[in-house]
Amino acid sequence: MKYRRSILEGVAGYVPGEQPRMPNIVKLNTNENPYPPSPRVLDALRNLPADALRRYPEPLSIELRTACAQRYGYAGPEWVVAGNGMDELLAVAIRAFVDPGDTILSTYPTYSLYETLALLHGAKAVLVDLDDNFQLTEAFFNIRARMCILPRPNAPSGVCVPRETVERLCRTFDGIVVIDEAYVDFSDDNCMDFPKRFENAIVMRTFSKSFSLAGMRLGAAVAQPAIIDEFLKVKDSYNLNVCAQAAGLAAMQDYDYMQANAAKVRATRARVATALSAMGFNVPESQSNFLLAQWNGQPSAKGIFDALRDRAIIVRYFKSRRLENALRISIGTEEEMDLLLAALQEMIG
Repeated sequence: MKYRRSILEGVAGYVPGEQPRMPNIVKLNTNENPYPPSPRVLDALRNLPADALRRYPEPLSIELRTACAQRYGYAGPEWVVAGNGMDELLAVAIRAFVDPGDTILSTYPTYSLYETLALLHGAKAVLVDLDDNFQLTEAFFNIRARMCILPRPNAPSGVCVPRETVERLCRTFDGIVVIDEAYVDFSDDNCMDFPKRFENAIVMRTFSKSFSLAGMRLGAAVAQPAIIDEFLKVKDSYNLNVCAQAAGLAAMQDYDYMQANAAKVRATRARVATALSAMGFNVPESQSNFLLAQWNGQPSAKGIFDALRDRAIIVRYFKSRRLENALRISIGTEEEMDLLLAALQEMIG
């Protein structure tokens, strides 16, 4: 049971002993999109024929992969693999390119699932501390490993490593470089062109954040065809159900809708960051749909977390090193963020 619990704790948003959701809760702890998915997604799900549910899904998700390739500027589906959320794609990448006993390199702090997946595979996770500005240090480039997983933007800071730094990593790292772009649709730039330029680069995206499809569990990875072939060899036979494939295809076909929602999140993020800074929080420049609010006053960050929870406003608190005095706050609707800011103003003045 102890080992099972450790697996759960590697999943974003899991809180041991957390009670079921209350009505009217302001949920700002799991980086979900506050806006609904494209109406085309709902239409696609409503219009699924009965036979689509009776039969097995198309095992290679060709239509969805083709749509992703076209959107991201690639020649065809041979450059893309689709998965049951980015979490599955991370697990498949490790299964395909890492042997038990090998080393997987990432940053600290970072998405906790990386280390969990490495341990489950019998690999060693080496996490190198980011500097005080949440950027890579020179020590990071001196580690030898079979795979490097770089979240860009970083979670939980929301900070982006510059493109030229990622270019250096892809050029010099003797192994696979996975660029986790889960939050990149809220950013100023991306690395989606890197697989064309670097044989060892894999760029991963999720439909959970910007496309508002967290409940569908859907992700995509772009890499050179030889790498994609290795994914296809080891993925589950029917890893994406018909609903996920239909929803993902419809979402990609209404890309403008996603971008409009992402722009609203970015605008709210800027307003809330300014307000938090005015209250005395240190807020790194986020390129994601959340903010890391660092706090050195009274009450403590944990005290603020608990007081917000008593008001049915749920943010994320980490007990981890370097994050003890910080809260991660997902960007919700304007109304939700107003409730949060009002509660914080009442607590800390």
